[in-house]
Amino acid sequence: MASKQSSFILLALVLSLFLCILVVPVCLATPATTPATLLQVKSSLTDPEGVLSGWSPVADVCSWHGMTCLPGAGIVTGLNLSGYGLSGVIPPAIGSLISVEFIDLSSNSLTGPIPQELGMLENLRTLLLFSNFLTGTVPPELGLLKNLKVLRIGDNRLHGEIPPHLGNCTELETVGLAYCQLNGTIPAELGNLMHLQQLVLDNNTLTGSIPEQLAGCSSLRVLSMADNRLQGNIPLFIGSFSDLQSLNLANNQFSGAIPAEIGNLSSLTYLNLLGNSLTGAIPEELNQLSQLQVLDLSSNNVSGKISISASQLNNLKFLVLSDNLLEGTLHEDLCTGNSSLENLFLSGNNLNGGIERLLNCGALQSIDVSNNSFTGAIPPGIDRLSGLVNLALHNNSFTGVLPPQIGNLSNLEILSLYHNSLTGVIPPEIGRLQRLKLLFLYENQMSGAIPDELANCTSLEEVDFFGNHFHGPIPEKIGNLMNLAVLQLRQNDLSGPIPMSLGDCKRLQALALADNRLTGPLPETFGQLTELSVITLYNNSLEGPLPESLFQLKNLTAINIAHNRFAGSVVPLLGSSSLSVLVLTNNCFSGVIPAAVAWSKDMVRLQLAGNRLAGAIPAELGNLTRLHMLDLSFNNLSGEIPIELSNSAQLTHLKLDGNSLTGSVPSWLGGLRSLGELDLSSNALTGDIPPDLGNCSGLLKLSLSDNHLSGSIPPEIGRLTSLNVLNLHKNSLTGAIPPALRRCNKLYELRLSENSLEGTIPPELGQLSELQVILDLSRNRLSGEIPASLGDLVKLERLNLSSNRLDGQIPSSLLQLTSLHRLNLSDNLLSGAVPAALSSFPAASFVGNDLCGAPLPPCRPSSSRWLPGTEVAVIVSGIAVVSAVVCVALLYIMLRVWSNWRAVSVSSSDGEESVHSRGSGKWGAGDGKYWKVGSPVSSAEEKHSSASETSVLHGKSTEAAGAAKS
Repeated sequence: MASKQSSFILLALVLSLFLCILVVPVCLATPATTPATLLQVKSSLTDPEGVLSGWSPVADVCSWHGMTCLPGAGIVTGLNLSGYGLSGVIPPAIGSLISVEFIDLSSNSLTGPIPQELGMLENLRTLLLFSNFLTGTVPPELGLLKNLKVLRIGDNRLHGEIPPHLGNCTELETVGLAYCQLNGTIPAELGNLMHLQQLVLDNNTLTGSIPEQLAGCSSLRVLSMADNRLQGNIPLFIGSFSDLQSLNLANNQFSGAIPAEIGNLSSLTYLNLLGNSLTGAIPEELNQLSQLQVLDLSSNNVSGKISISASQLNNLKFLVLSDNLLEGTLHEDLCTGNSSLENLFLSGNNLNGGIERLLNCGALQSIDVSNNSFTGAIPPGIDRLSGLVNLALHNNSFTGVLPPQIGNLSNLEILSLYHNSLTGVIPPEIGRLQRLKLLFLYENQMSGAIPDELANCTSLEEVDFFGNHFHGPIPEKIGNLMNLAVLQLRQNDLSGPIPMSLGDCKRLQALALADNRLTGPLPETFGQLTELSVITLYNNSLEGPLPESLFQLKNLTAINIAHNRFAGSVVPLLGSSSLSVLVLTNNCFSGVIPAAVAWSKDMVRLQLAGNRLAGAIPAELGNLTRLHMLDLSFNNLSGEIPIELSNSAQLTHLKLDGNSLTGSVPSWLGGLRSLGELDLSSNALTGDIPPDLGNCSGLLKLSLSDNHLSGSIPPEIGRLTSLNVLNLHKNSLTGAIPPALRRCNKLYELRLSENSLEGTIPPELGQLSELQVILDLSRNRLSGEIPASLGDLVKLERLNLSSNRLDGQIPSSLLQLTSLHRLNLSDNLLSGAVPAALSSFPAASFVGNDLCGAPLPPCRPSSSRWLPGTEVAVIVSGIAVVSAVVCVALLYIMLRVWSNWRAVSVSSSDGEESVHSRGSGKWGAGDGKYWKVGSPVSSAEEKHSSASETSVLHGKSTEAAGAAKS
């Protein structure tokens, strides 16, 4: 026990000694030592403006810049160095200024941690360190400042949790910790701050709910916790803060209903709950907030009807209810004649009906009711809102015309009416809107000519009429719009030339005139549009060579002038080295592809297809390492595919088809792992298909058709498991179709026709279940039967197996191809009947075979029906064998008969008649005896024969012959 007491005493002595060491500097921090301490502070700072240059030991400290002293005592009570660009760290020595009550080092570039020694300034009442680059955590030692009233250290790089020790600073009136990187929960200990008037914790990553203990801060006037990750319900006790003037809980994860108790905050002027997950209806109690000026409930899941009445909220200027689930029509009490509502934002709900009731809000300056289901016409009385600056009615179902009264809104700056069903013309009165900056009418059904009066709106910065039915010319005086940055007239029916005056719009950055009927050349004045970045003129009838002045446009990033009739050189378009998109498809450009195309290192899309370009593909294109699409198809290009293109490793589309390229298909193409489309068809390429193409695992389309390729189809093609299209048509390929193609199970088009492929059709092709567009194996040397597995291709629409050496019957499994609408099995060795389910196809589908049945001539009856070739061969062979046996037997019998006849005729030369009488059919049958030809006859019998008997026998024999004939 004595040992423990000794240890405790020793520990107490050590702690006392340590405390004395800490206290010594404080004890020594007298007014006489203050200058030395301040000079230490100065030595830690960098002073770009020289505001600390007068800090010198030879001068009175109270005369130093930024100092506040106690009158007549020479004691420093305040230090204010805010906003002088000071950098460096705050030294720990600042903790020695024990007489200081006020420190303001805000709005500088200070770094490092907040010194924990600040906790020693027991007289400190205000500490302002906000808007610097301070790091570390909020020192818990600040909780020792019992007299502190204002703590503002936000807008720094502080992290960690809010120390609960701040709850000990019971005199605090302002706590500002916004715009840091603080995390954790809001300490419950802050509820001890009964004098707290402002608690600002915005833009951190605080989590959890608002602690119930915060109800103890009954003097709060500002409570701001926006842009954190707070959750749970909004606590009901907030309704008890009777002095609260500003409540900002925006952009958190609060849920549940909006508490009706908020309606008790009679002093509230600002209420912002946007960006949460609040549900339920808007409490009608909010109409009791007579001092409210701003109400923002947007981006929640609030539902029901709008219950806010601006006639009751006489001071309300901003009402923001956008992006909720509100429905119904606009409340008739929303506005009255004496309403002060200036800004109404209701976009992104399910509101319907008309907007006529808004005309009662006479003070309105901004209206945004976009993205709803409002209907009806734009009220002609819209000019009653004479102060209107912004009018956004887009993405609704408004009909009718744009009323001419719109021209009376002389303050209007934004008019956004796009994506409705407006018709009619643009009223010429629109030319009165001298302040108009944005005019969006796109995606309507408007028509007529663009009025010349539009050129009077000289403040216009953006004009977008896309997707209407405007016709006629572009106004000749369009060049009056000197502030125009965006002109979007695409997809209309405009005609005529592009006005020369457009070159006067020198601030123009984006010009879109595509999908019209414009004609003529590009004006030379286009070279004055030096800020132009994007130009799209495709799908018109523009023509002629490009103006040389275009080469002066150094800021161009995207050019699309496809599907016109431009001719000559493409060089004028290459003055900018910032091009990312160059699309010149289907024009009449000629000459070689300039190497200058490769100046734009950021090029991602180069499309020169369908022109008259000749010569070789420039090796310099290999410098375009970010290129995604290269389309040079359908030109007159020659030579080999340059190996330098292998540097464009990000290529996803490589189209060189329809040229006169020679050489082989490069094996380095297998290194373009991002390639999704490779089309080298219709050239003069030779050699084998490189197996390396199997490495392009993302390939969706591979077309090498109409070349002079030879060799076999490499089985490595089966590794292209994403392939949709494989076209090797019209080459000189040999060998068998590799069964490995079954692994390309996403194929929907397979063409191997017009080659010299041989062997059987692999049954594995029946596993290509996505095959839909066509399976074409025609004009090869394929043999054997049609695999029954092809009947599993139930999505197939076209099947062509014609002009091969296929035999056997048409498999009945083809009846499963219910999507098939084109079939060609002609010119093979097929036999048997055409299945009835295929009879709807024309006879041309089956000719050149040994087939019968509709649509061909009918088959023979079953007794004489045509048999398959193998059966016919067996039967013919059997008949031949039997016939040979019969012939041999008959020959044998005939020889025997002939031999016997010869013997009889020789032995009976003098008694022939007696022999014949015995052998006659009549008599021989009568007595039932068979006489042997050439049997011995007695001489006595021979002697009985006489000439008279012979004549009688001959008569009988003749009679018998006649009886036999009858």
